[in-house]
Amino acid sequence: MDLENIISKIIQNRLFLRLKNVVENSPFHDHEKVYDHLIKTKDIAQREIKGKFITNLDAKKLFLEYVNQDFDGCKRAEIMIIAALLHDIGKILYVKQRGFCRSIKITDSQEQTTIPGHEYWGSTIADNFLNEFKLTSEQIKYISSIIRLHDCFQGPYFPSKTDWNLEKIINDIKSRAEGMYIESMFNNFCDVYNSIPFQSYKETVINIFNNPSLYEPREYIIP
Repeated sequence: MDLENIISKIIQNRLFLRLKNVVENSPFHDHEKVYDHLIKTKDIAQREIKGKFITNLDAKKLFLEYVNQDFDGCKRAEIMIIAALLHDIGKILYVKQRGFCRSIKITDSQEQTTIPGHEYWGSTIADNFLNEFKLTSEQIKYISSIIRLHDCFQGPYFPSKTDWNLEKIINDIKSRAEGMYIESMFNNFCDVYNSIPFQSYKETVINIFNNPSLYEPREYIIP
């Protein structure tokens, strides 16, 4: 996979460029264009996918083994970087109802914005959007899944578990995101990396990635 070429083509794509017109204002986005946010998230993902934030040597080894696995002809890490670039692509969408059309973005009386459903609906447009970039169907399906699941650990998830020990949190994490908890956790880590609300639980997330048990494979079976 020529990752840099694919990234270059995506950020010059006419639909992706329209994200410059979508501006968010919330605790996680201070009057920020979605286009700028996605470029920034991609840059953080490219840096952090090398695992430098993981100091436990056993955990780092397992993390790097996981992200460098082959996935249908490319590294899993490359898929995760493209997903970081596209995770909010759904914010380009409009809602059509009763003959009227409006942006999926909602702005309240305090000028605070929310974009409900952008995770799922963004995943539904990824197939068509990515077809021109010569990715395989399995690679596109994987990216779409990460987009759909990227907010599984967003918002109140970690703040609501301040009285949980690390073992309990990791067990809960591994039960979520349809088994793609490493991808979802990593995307969320890069997504909110510099936001003010994230700083209070950033150390907890890093500690989770530093725990080797996070990378132990798990199956759900009927014995």
